[in-house]
Amino acid sequence: MDQSSEPTRQTPMDCASLTPEDTTELEQLADNSAQILIVSSQKDFRDRIGDILGQSDCSVRAVASSEQAQTLMHEGIVDLVLIDRAIGEHDAFELCAACSSAEPGVVTIILADNPSFHDAIRAMRSGAVDLLRSDINSDQLFEHVNSGLDRARHLRKRERRALRLRGLCLRLNAARQEVSQHVGELCSDLVEAYQDLSGQIEHIGIASELNSLLRQELDLECLLRTTLEYLLSKIGSTNAAIFLPSSTGEFSLGAYVNYDRSKDEAEVMLDHLAAVLAPRFEKRTDSVWLRDPDQVAACMEDEAHWLEDSETLIVPCHESGECLAVLIAFRDRKSPFVEEDHRTVEVLGDLFGRQLARVINVHHRHMPKDEWGLDEDSRAA
Repeated sequence: MDQSSEPTRQTPMDCASLTPEDTTELEQLADNSAQILIVSSQKDFRDRIGDILGQSDCSVRAVASSEQAQTLMHEGIVDLVLIDRAIGEHDAFELCAACSSAEPGVVTIILADNPSFHDAIRAMRSGAVDLLRSDINSDQLFEHVNSGLDRARHLRKRERRALRLRGLCLRLNAARQEVSQHVGELCSDLVEAYQDLSGQIEHIGIASELNSLLRQELDLECLLRTTLEYLLSKIGSTNAAIFLPSSTGEFSLGAYVNYDRSKDEAEVMLDHLAAVLAPRFEKRTDSVWLRDPDQVAACMEDEAHWLEDSETLIVPCHESGECLAVLIAFRDRKSPFVEEDHRTVEVLGDLFGRQLARVINVHHRHMPKDEWGLDEDSRAA
């Protein structure tokens, strides 16, 4: 018994060879029979082939023209099409090609009265799986129909597998794109984290190095000199000054480095900056980076002409909520500061303020805190 491996198809067979057990099995599978279409303009041919195939559980339909056959092809599933060349040589082979290309799993067989080698070539090119004589007997017809339906099942199974694979490929491609996007975002996050970590490590290194230098200085002049020397070693040639507050609340110049100004100009300029710029930043706790003339004018107003051609970094040095100094570095805008210079000056200002507080504590530890910074006459009064 020739039985399909799939529950959705029943292979036709010669009922004369069926045993009672085979007949029972065919009855159980009758609802899943194959679909066969006969196309012939000759009624007696349609009836004869239909009677032969009708002995099986196959669903057999017959039509008289190529147009009717193509209409049925569009309406439902057809597994095998038997085409009589008598409908016209051109129509027969055109219908064969149309059926073969319409849907995967449709198998065509052409029947002719006297098939020739030329007919075989055309049938093969049109997609037919067989070319048979019209007067073929039932046993041979069943054999060829069985072979054709096996091929149809194989083609449909392969097409279903291809569809599943295409679906899987689409889902895998979507998943790949999503993973690639996440990997790209993760790489960007890692780069940013690495840059932040590198900056923090560098920041810690500078702070550790500077702190070890400044903590050794308990003399004010030595502390001022060490601070400015370290500043120059890190950010390069620049004008720099440290303004210190007095007991009257005014600021005076504690130490400075002159890079590109004449001596007279530098002294006058720094006196003005001590009187104007330092008091304006006394209450601020953040550093300021002035990069253009508009920013300088907003901070210094009438005294802006002193720094209008310069980039300026200003850091108030606080400790315990009190401003102990204002550190300033400036140079021509043609040699601008970079972000690393800004961070360095911030760290320097913070550590300088802490060490300056230690120096003050050491030098005034024998006096009450409210008398620190007062001269002897003021304390006596």
